[in-house]
Amino acid sequence: MHPVSRAWMQIAGWGLFILGAVGIVLPLLPTTIFWIGAVWCWSRSAPHLTKRILAHPRFGQPVYLFITYGEISRMGKWMAVLGMSLGFAIFQLIGSPGWQLSLAVLLLLTLVAIWLWQRPEPTLSRQG
Repeated sequence: MHPVSRAWMQIAGWGLFILGAVGIVLPLLPTTIFWIGAVWCWSRSAPHLTKRILAHPRFGQPVYLFITYGEISRMGKWMAVLGMSLGFAIFQLIGSPGWQLSLAVLLLLTLVAIWLWQRPEPTLSRQG
């Protein structure tokens, strides 16, 4: 990989990692999806950082299962849909968007939820 590309991938990885870390303390901001993105960036630019995320006691296994097998646990699916629902409700209450924007966001979130629920779930042998 070209050094400039490697640098941009590392920067993007750090940005995604930081967003995920903030998500640990902010209930509506997800952690796992940002760390999946960080792993994707770092696997191409800084593999040692990928190993650190995968070793995380709480979020490492869900990231590993998604990256390796495309699997999401049932609890992960429920938490993602709950987070999207709460985020949409807050968006409606605080943002006061017009009906067109509300409909567009709702459609996007619905499509993401449908995609999410179609992902396979980990087999018993892979669940921690």
